[in-house]
Amino acid sequence: MLTLAVSLLAVGCASAPEPRRAAQFSQPSPIEFTPEPAVESPSPTPAPVKPKPKPINPLTGLAPRNAAVVVIKVDNASTARPFQRGVNHAAVVYQELVESGLTRFAAVYDGSWSGEVGPIRSARETDIALLAQYGRVTLAFSGANKGVMRSVIAAARKNMLIEASEEHFPKAYREGKRRPDSYNFFSTPNKLRAARPGAKATDVGFHFALLSKKAGRSAKAATIRFSPYTKVVVRYNTRTGRYAVYQDGHLMKGVAPTNIILQRVRIRGSRYVDILGSPTPYTVTTGRGSAVLLRDGRLVTATWRRLTVKTGTRFLDDKGRDVPLKPGPTWVLLQPQGQSFTWSS
Repeated sequence: MLTLAVSLLAVGCASAPEPRRAAQFSQPSPIEFTPEPAVESPSPTPAPVKPKPKPINPLTGLAPRNAAVVVIKVDNASTARPFQRGVNHAAVVYQELVESGLTRFAAVYDGSWSGEVGPIRSARETDIALLAQYGRVTLAFSGANKGVMRSVIAAARKNMLIEASEEHFPKAYREGKRRPDSYNFFSTPNKLRAARPGAKATDVGFHFALLSKKAGRSAKAATIRFSPYTKVVVRYNTRTGRYAVYQDGHLMKGVAPTNIILQRVRIRGSRYVDILGSPTPYTVTTGRGSAVLLRDGRLVTATWRRLTVKTGTRFLDDKGRDVPLKPGPTWVLLQPQGQSFTWSS
């Protein structure tokens, strides 16, 4: 029995199956990838930088002038007109009422003209408040009466203006040919600046821009009366885009403003009279009133507003917006209230 058990054990050991080997697999070849170029996220488009507006001359809307403003009083009597010169080169001209229904000019020079201006005549009390909106500018005149001279000097002491009269600074003036009713004095803005330097151009309320085609109405000519004795006619030149100016039928040679402003003002008596004893009118240029702008052969109604003597005069439409002037010289006609104004297309 023992022998049989050993034999069975041997057979059992001989027939036992071998353990199974793990299956063998070959490693797969690595897959190669060609990387695509990286796509960058688009940068946000920067907002366009608005160019800074170019500086302009606040008196003309043109290139600025690096010179002090000089205001020269110019005679407009009929006997003075043959001698007039330099008025056509002013940046701004004010026409104001004086004695006996006549008028006189306050011509504003910004540095664009260096030639002679004249005939230069006396200042008026009106000029002090009118020109205060320009800052401390040089005022050139000749022959003011003692009362007006005291008022001008008092204003100069308050830094409202710089007095540059022929009486006190004769070397800045040239005496021209004498006429029967007056002396003829002339000077240049440069001589007056050298003798009495003043302030540079400042904003006096003018606004320069294009005029809407729907604005206003056609008006190629207009007639503005200051008194029964003084009439101004302006005519638009379509070729030049400017206006010819006639004083009592007399064409002012070379005068060609781009803007004509009719500013209706109140007139009251001043404290003074002229050498003939005629009362001197005082033009009130503060407050508000009606106005008309003529430009590009069109007429635009407006109102003017000036709150104090130190602020500029704004010209506004019926919605309170600044009426746009055309770049170039401007004539402001300070017409007395009640005087007639007519136009034609």
